[in-house]
Amino acid sequence: MWFATIFRRKPATTEPPLFDEAFLHRLERLSLQAQRTLRGTPIVGQHPSRQQMPATIFNDHRPYVHGDDPRYLDWHAYARQEHLLVRLGEIEQEVAVSVLVDTSRSMVTGEPARLRLAIQLAGAIGYLALAHGDQVTVVAGAPATLVFGPARGKALAVELFRSLRALAPGHQTDLAQAAQQVAQRRPQGGLALVISDLLTSMPIETIARHLPAPRWQVMALHLLSPAEVAPNLHGPLDLVDSETGERLALDLDDETLASYRAAVQAWRAALAQRCAASGIAYAPMMVDWPLERQIIPFLRMRRFLG
Repeated sequence: MWFATIFRRKPATTEPPLFDEAFLHRLERLSLQAQRTLRGTPIVGQHPSRQQMPATIFNDHRPYVHGDDPRYLDWHAYARQEHLLVRLGEIEQEVAVSVLVDTSRSMVTGEPARLRLAIQLAGAIGYLALAHGDQVTVVAGAPATLVFGPARGKALAVELFRSLRALAPGHQTDLAQAAQQVAQRRPQGGLALVISDLLTSMPIETIARHLPAPRWQVMALHLLSPAEVAPNLHGPLDLVDSETGERLALDLDDETLASYRAAVQAWRAALAQRCAASGIAYAPMMVDWPLERQIIPFLRMRRFLG
């Protein structure tokens, strides 16, 4: 689609650090809202699961069997019923968090560049997962390449940030291949985050087949540039598709721009419908939104963060 790449990349400049320490401390107060259907490693993490085991904080009972830990016996129930019952409660689990980052050429168009925000999002979500005991994997590029992990532990946050800062734009990112690689590495499932401008032929249904619900909880973060959603351009232009290099000469008038805006709206609506039909949460966001003041509240509203 020609609205993919109206603007060329600007000359590289020295970029500021991804985050400051104060922001990371504030970020740790949040948590990823993983669904209970996900299968993780018990006890390590902080996400509730459907699995029930003997626990001091309980919501159910089962009869005592030989070998059960006597610490979990409900002596109050025994006094009333004269039957030994074991208290059961939901256990907490570690969840595998996989981040798929689009590094195609179109990700460096717009102002600010989408790739910068994609790296910040991957870093923030990855740091939050590491800080809460979850396993983190980052995959990017074409062919899909393991950028970080699988690893857990807050001490590895510096390595995560360093790996993300090293990401560079290239050819079209194969998100379907990235999803397949993630699924092969973690067949029991987990939480997957796709960060992309979705300007390539987005294989939403293919990603859903590789990462099916309810074993996988998938969210697509759609990065949009204001200049592409509502361009302020007129007159003769030579458009260049940054993904393919194909050129299109066009004379933009009010009628053409109105048709373009209608096409963008229809394209976004179709993406949302396809994601919903495939069990993928769709979250569009503008690249000029401030990360802490707007994007994080937006993800909390979408119940991805809590």
